[in-house]
Amino acid sequence: MVTKFNISKPEKYIKDGIEKTYWTNVGTMTEFEKQDGSMSRILEIPAIGLKANIFPVEPKTAPVTNHKPQEQGRVPTDVDYPEEDINPDDIPF
Repeated sequence: MVTKFNISKPEKYIKDGIEKTYWTNVGTMTEFEKQDGSMSRILEIPAIGLKANIFPVEPKTAPVTNHKPQEQGRVPTDVDYPEEDINPDDIPF
């Protein structure tokens, strides 16, 4: 079975003093069951030329380390901090 979903972007506006929302469709998501029983999803947003598959997020397992857990409130001493101050206005994003 194939199911299609609209991907929409909300745009707020005021009409007669009441805030309303206009939904602009920007793409679609198609969901279907594959022969092995798993679900597959395809996301399409034509305005940016995107066609991508969607996969579930798998939880990551924590790596095994020999370090002791950090005590709460304690500042780590093995971090190399920059010597100069960082100016947020210099960050390009």
